[in-house]
Amino acid sequence: MKCAVHKAEAIAVCIYCGRALCAECVQPGAAQRMVCSENCAAALTRADQAMAAILRKILQSARASAFYSYLCGGLSAGGAAGAWFYLPVPFLVWFCAGCSLVFIASGIWFGRIARNQDSAR
Repeated sequence: MKCAVHKAEAIAVCIYCGRALCAECVQPGAAQRMVCSENCAAALTRADQAMAAILRKILQSARASAFYSYLCGGLSAGGAAGAWFYLPVPFLVWFCAGCSLVFIASGIWFGRIARNQDSAR
């Protein structure tokens, strides 16, 4: 492969745009990744910052989903207990209890996702 500018033998490829680079063209970018220009380095930095922001939002969303799942599970358990004492309809009691179990299980699942995302940082 030949360098895009100097037609010399390429020793690297720009991590952002994919151009072949010779020894004269190589500029170390962020985190020792090879880039061909300051524009590619700046674009790569912006892309890294955008990815970090997305990962923070995913973690925040998983935590909020776990909280709301636990909240709905508790409310459904309360509904099952209330249906047991005030409206002794077996279907309603079992339905609310089943919903409670599903919501609590999903809260555990979202909580594990949040912990895994947090430990991956």
